[in-house]
Amino acid sequence: MLLNLPLALLDLETTGGNPVRDRITEVGLCLWHDDGSEWYWESLVNPYTAIPEFIRQITGISQGMVEDAPGFEELSAELFRYLEDSVLVAHNARFDSAFLRRAFEGCGFRYRPRVLCTLRLARRLYPDWPSHSLDNICHQIGYRRDVSHRAMADVVAMKAFLEYAIEDCGKAAVEAAARQQWQLPSLPVHLSRADIDRIPDEPGVYRFYGENDGLLYVGKSTKLRSRVLSHFNGDHSSAKEMKLAQLVRSIDWETTAGELGALLRENEQIKQLGPVFNRRQRRQRSLWYFRLEAVEGYLQPVLSEQALEGGWRVSETVYGLYKTRKQARDALLKLASEHRLCQRRLGLEKGRGSCFGYQLQRCAGACVGEESHTTHNLRLQEALASKRLLPWPYGEPVVAIEERGEQRDFHLIDYWAYLGTVNCAEQVLPIFTEKSRRFDWDSYKLLIRHLPATRVLPLSSFGRLSDGLA
Repeated sequence: MLLNLPLALLDLETTGGNPVRDRITEVGLCLWHDDGSEWYWESLVNPYTAIPEFIRQITGISQGMVEDAPGFEELSAELFRYLEDSVLVAHNARFDSAFLRRAFEGCGFRYRPRVLCTLRLARRLYPDWPSHSLDNICHQIGYRRDVSHRAMADVVAMKAFLEYAIEDCGKAAVEAAARQQWQLPSLPVHLSRADIDRIPDEPGVYRFYGENDGLLYVGKSTKLRSRVLSHFNGDHSSAKEMKLAQLVRSIDWETTAGELGALLRENEQIKQLGPVFNRRQRRQRSLWYFRLEAVEGYLQPVLSEQALEGGWRVSETVYGLYKTRKQARDALLKLASEHRLCQRRLGLEKGRGSCFGYQLQRCAGACVGEESHTTHNLRLQEALASKRLLPWPYGEPVVAIEERGEQRDFHLIDYWAYLGTVNCAEQVLPIFTEKSRRFDWDSYKLLIRHLPATRVLPLSSFGRLSDGLA
């Protein structure tokens, strides 16, 4: 018996690997009490969804086998009672605990167990074994089993491994390895604590890599190590977070002087490198915006598209920006509704007479002459004021934003485009092309927010810095 605590050795079979989308099809459980006694329980579970053919081939569980089985909600109260006061023991426990938490939450139970992962335990106790899959563990310890990938068969195999490890390494060594899991975050099996300890708790950017050094994710933080650990500390109710943790094989990082540098570098790398798990900041080929034109005395927002290749210098007052035409139109409709602007005068509705909004008392009457063009124009400009693209506030085409922390960085910006960072004023810049000066909406939003709190220096004050500019 381990740890003088009741252990719940558990294995689940499921319809797939996504705890949000997929469902449990079988539960196997061994309660190993602190007095050494054992109690076994198992049940097929009706997932109320189709079992994919490849899953059926792996587990042997067919649709017909679960058709008359109880659903998880029918088993939840009984199973929760068995598990609630025990340490959950599972092989690759991140998988089983995520499915259990999700399933229990759907039935009104909050399940947050202390977890012991036999996969991580095997890796720590037997680092030289070529593989730590349950099948290979059985081979290494000489445990023969005729069935695998069935819940109870895997539970019994886990128990056989624990008994072998206690006999082979000694109970104290196994317990020490088990307790260490509870003192540390549940790191992905391919990472070690040494990998994490090398990461400084300073501002910067980090990158997760998978098989064959494929880039999975780029992130940023003012405390790199803490942020990286947070990816592996959560409950993984998000299928994306769980899948990312399972795929990570290595991590690298770079430090910055402060938060702004980390934000700019993260944004740049996501758009240049296209990591699999970053979606929100992908590079835009073009953006949509509004400019105002007078039509019959009324200012009307005219929607325009701007290509971003080769940079962009705005020479007129524009409002926006939006990634798609639909987003721009929807934003204008919302603005009209919130400020009782006339959709017909805004060019959103055709026809004569009163607009549809006027009939619903959502228009102040510009369409029927009850509101003058002067008043309507003023209200429109006030409503759009927060969406105006601010002009570049510096006379020189390139300025440097100084940021100080553990290091001293200068961020080179040209008309809201991030060109790069150098960490001392004596460093010569690379040659920048027009393409590198491409306007970036995400950089613009970052710089607008951070410029008031940072020191901005004209390029001419940098001496040899300007030698490298084209």
